[in-house]
Amino acid sequence: MVSAKKFFAALIAGGILTAGNAFGQISITVDSTSGAVGGTVTIMYDYAAMDADDVGGFQFDLTYDPVALTPTDVTMCGNNAPATHTAACTEPGGAGNGTIRTLIADFAPPTAEIMPLAIADFGQFTFMINQPGTHTLTFTNATGADINAMPVPINGNDADITGNIVGNAGYASAPAPGSSIDFGGVILGQTNSIDPAVTVSEIGDQQLDVMAPAFGVGTNFASATGAFSIVDGGPAVDVEVSCTPTVRGALADTVNLNNNSINDATPQYDLTCAGLSPNVVVAPLVINLNGIIGMANPSDSFTVSNAQDGFTSDADNASLAESGTAEISITDGLTDATISIDETDTVTVECSTAAPGMFTETITVQWDEPNVGGGVTPTSTDVTVNCEIINEIAEYVSVPAEGSTLDFGAVLNGTTSAALGIDIGNTNTDAVPNGTLSITGASIAGPDAGVFTLVTDPTGDTFANDEDPDGTPDAEVTCSPTDGFSTFTATLTITSNDPDTPHTYPLTCDGDSDEGFGSDPIPGSTLDLGFLLPGMDTDGSINMFNTGTTDPINVDCSLSGDPELTLVSPAFPVDIAPGASIDTVINCAVPSPGLFTATLSCTVLGVLGTGAPPIATPEYDVRCTGAAVEVPTLSRFGLIALVMTLMLGGFIAFRLRQN
Repeated sequence: MVSAKKFFAALIAGGILTAGNAFGQISITVDSTSGAVGGTVTIMYDYAAMDADDVGGFQFDLTYDPVALTPTDVTMCGNNAPATHTAACTEPGGAGNGTIRTLIADFAPPTAEIMPLAIADFGQFTFMINQPGTHTLTFTNATGADINAMPVPINGNDADITGNIVGNAGYASAPAPGSSIDFGGVILGQTNSIDPAVTVSEIGDQQLDVMAPAFGVGTNFASATGAFSIVDGGPAVDVEVSCTPTVRGALADTVNLNNNSINDATPQYDLTCAGLSPNVVVAPLVINLNGIIGMANPSDSFTVSNAQDGFTSDADNASLAESGTAEISITDGLTDATISIDETDTVTVECSTAAPGMFTETITVQWDEPNVGGGVTPTSTDVTVNCEIINEIAEYVSVPAEGSTLDFGAVLNGTTSAALGIDIGNTNTDAVPNGTLSITGASIAGPDAGVFTLVTDPTGDTFANDEDPDGTPDAEVTCSPTDGFSTFTATLTITSNDPDTPHTYPLTCDGDSDEGFGSDPIPGSTLDLGFLLPGMDTDGSINMFNTGTTDPINVDCSLSGDPELTLVSPAFPVDIAPGASIDTVINCAVPSPGLFTATLSCTVLGVLGTGAPPIATPEYDVRCTGAAVEVPTLSRFGLIALVMTLMLGGFIAFRLRQN
């Protein structure tokens, strides 16, 4: 014969208990409480068995406003439950849908009654408070049964349970905390003030007290706004911030508006400003002119430029001044007294061939630089012009020939290449002393000059008449790339007393990278989060790492498949530094029995901005399984026995009333 206690367990588990004659009554009380916005409150309840000494289980719902309250812990509904009974804490319809359900029952036949009859703080739920004010929890949908599966009415002592949520000062601003405020370009020593830089509002229920703006560094940024308060409901307050650059370049700081709010007591804003000053470059700084007496005057030029690099302003009061020999003169000077942004002036110098000799001239280029006091400081650069007028011509020759490109090929970022060299000779066959070739200078210039190094400098070397290249490099250059994806270029310039000087050699070098991707488990593997009972959830992770040593990689992943599987962290795309790793965390929340699957698809790029195809496109299968909950059921014979028992009980009750 099947016990009637199994029937009770089935009814409770299904939530389908109906009204009827009861052996007793269970009284549920939910304690009211209060708390602050952003904090949490704990809702506790207990029960008392009144003439219900055989109660086997019960269930009830608490409904709430999801806008005002958010459940943060529903797992403790069975605190202090007897060892014979099991508690099921669920949110019907899903988390945050406004209903929490408690089920207390003995699911292991024979069904035991709840003992002792009164247990304080029987269970609890925890809510996070989203809004100020008074909020209501409603006790509803209560059902119960005794150990013989007979219905027991459940009544809440408080049909509506209210809790007063205490208000606090609230903080809001435009722009929002965490925003960046850009002051743009400001000339060194001058001030750009933004008013308002931040507009602060009080959004809570109390007076908002804001301290004076606090800067992280404070060297270049300041504020004339002091501490202030906004009464509850009062008007917004504007906060002024200014940038006065003390140095040229990209400037950054933070400003905090610390306050007494409940939601954001330490709001911070990023500040950016560009300190501007002239970016005057004079090149080259040494000019060597060579000529033959009685022939055309040799000439050359240098440039005065003010290139825009993001931090450039006009250079004012520009001028040229000469000091030295009369044989060297300026034949073409500056365009005007202002060297504007992106302007390049070409200054031409010339040397007279009227008489032989060595002549030197210093040309001073001067302009004004702004300073931190708001004024200007005269700044200058000297260009040295050397001129040798001879009776015979030295003839420069090299292997490889001048104009040839020194191509270093692919060089691993962070390393230095082998040296490439220039072997110099003199093809002049005249034996007079002035036919000797003299190397007067060697330098590297161009957009990536800093990547190349002149490791062997031929300056000062001399080559006698008819001295051919001897197979040993006289000038040597190396390349040390600063990234693993760019092509670096510059020019090696060698000057001599050959009238055809200078002698140039283009330089090129390709940065290479050893970036790579790996993961644990390996791509193509399955991440199995295991078996879970309905209502439970768990996390699993895939460790992804950069196997390279020089450059970062960029990883972007997305999860597609069953919604029960969700991508928790990180927020893709993310960069992974050389040798570093990240954990990609995936959560499975099981609502019901079954198999849940998804696919994590990723794209791995090398250094961003190269336009190269992905270095890897790994995929991973993810799965978890909802385990079925077995609920005892009645056999056909058990059902017949139960019906007969109920009929017999009704007959006995009828006879008792007759007596």
